[in-house]
Amino acid sequence: MYIAVPSGRRVSRALKSDPNIVMLASDAFWERVSGVPDFRARLIRTTVILADRIAARAASEVVRIRAEAHEVFGDAIGNLDLVRLADPPARARRPA
Repeated sequence: MYIAVPSGRRVSRALKSDPNIVMLASDAFWERVSGVPDFRARLIRTTVILADRIAARAASEVVRIRAEAHEVFGDAIGNLDLVRLADPPARARRPA
């Protein structure tokens, strides 16, 4: 039996109370799961790259959604009309 510690254990060791149970080190766990020797390091690098991309995409989505909200619920001077916002139309149209 193996117990995996996906983050934080440097060395695989047998459990003191039962030497038939091995606690896997982080790198050993990810190599066993993926078959790739440096998978954990690659996973961490990829996570950092994707986090930056997601943050950039989220920022542009906020801008798009804010513009759409102003189009659907905005008043004549560009503020959100809280009365229209509280009682939205049955189906708001998305801009083309």
